[in-house]
Amino acid sequence: MNCLVKRITFSATEEPPLIMSPRTAKTGYLKVQETIRQRILSGEWAVGAQLPSERELEQELGISRLTVSKGLSHLVAEGLLARRRGQGTFVADRNHQIRTREVGVRFISPMPFSGGYDIPRPGVMEGLYESLSKHGFQTGVEFFRNPDEQVALLARHEGLQRGGLVVWLEPGTAIMGAIKRLRQNKVPFVLVDAYMDGQDMDFAVTDNVAGGRLMVDHLVSQGHQRVAYISRPTDRTSMLDRQTGFIQGLVAHHLPFSSEQLLTLGHPGDAAAHDLPAALDAVLALRPRPTAISFSNDDLALAAADRCRQRGMRIPQDVSIMGYDNVSQSTHGAVPLSTVQQDFFGMGRAAGDVLCERLTGKAGSRPIQLFLKPQLVARASVAAP
Repeated sequence: MNCLVKRITFSATEEPPLIMSPRTAKTGYLKVQETIRQRILSGEWAVGAQLPSERELEQELGISRLTVSKGLSHLVAEGLLARRRGQGTFVADRNHQIRTREVGVRFISPMPFSGGYDIPRPGVMEGLYESLSKHGFQTGVEFFRNPDEQVALLARHEGLQRGGLVVWLEPGTAIMGAIKRLRQNKVPFVLVDAYMDGQDMDFAVTDNVAGGRLMVDHLVSQGHQRVAYISRPTDRTSMLDRQTGFIQGLVAHHLPFSSEQLLTLGHPGDAAAHDLPAALDAVLALRPRPTAISFSNDDLALAAADRCRQRGMRIPQDVSIMGYDNVSQSTHGAVPLSTVQQDFFGMGRAAGDVLCERLTGKAGSRPIQLFLKPQLVARASVAAP
């Protein structure tokens, strides 16, 4: 896989992106859209074909005329259909030259806090807007709260004729299938945060292997020799790469480690139970006890710090704590959190730049794969043991 490692920084955006509500149920106007998409993709309705009237679709689908009209309006906005005043609704020309100010790009993003923790996805949205708006592209975001909702959103865009997608990739077989269908239908898209390993797809992500090594480098620079790492499930490349980088850092610094020091939450067979309190207790029970514990995400680190204080432990005097992401909460609390910062704004900007090249025909056939460099943010939660 040919990958380009690149650090990208940009100035702040001036305007927020358009916010759109999630659409998940396969009823109502979604049924209208899916029916029409399927007939177009199957070739039943060719380019230029006139659709039945709203009244005819109302009778055929058993849906109110208002709902039919709403579904058609969404497909017109996507560029799949075109309305001609006084004539009706027609299948739009797939080969029509792109006019950028009529092309929309959607960011398929998790709902803020939907996973129980805050990832600064607005930085991605702002970076995306910064890139796309200067080229005249309309931008917006559609939220999902779980994998089923993400699959439904991706399915809505399988027949997208103009514009493209930026997709915050979540793990799951159904999601991978939805991504592959986008490719089969030649819908331009760029993945962010995580990527599909071994697949020739465009993406813009953090170099999380480098981020994992940064954690170890910082701890060692403070004199730590016994360290542990607790991670969310490694079924997504961002989590797996962080863990890989952490292990590489241990090896590079000739530090001994065992499976008891590297725990993954949520998987059967772990040395610890499947939740954070039990995993943290297991690490603190090791002898000799680690003098520093790193976490795959800031929210885990912040929760662990609270639990340590409940046990009467001082941070960083008794144990150093380190996170990853640099969320806004990491600067608050009794002890500001040392962490690894991802450039979410740069990630969004890079994804927008890649998508612009695809939409304007400037990109070649090879995938554009960008790894953005993370940065260490040293604060008071890490000190010499």
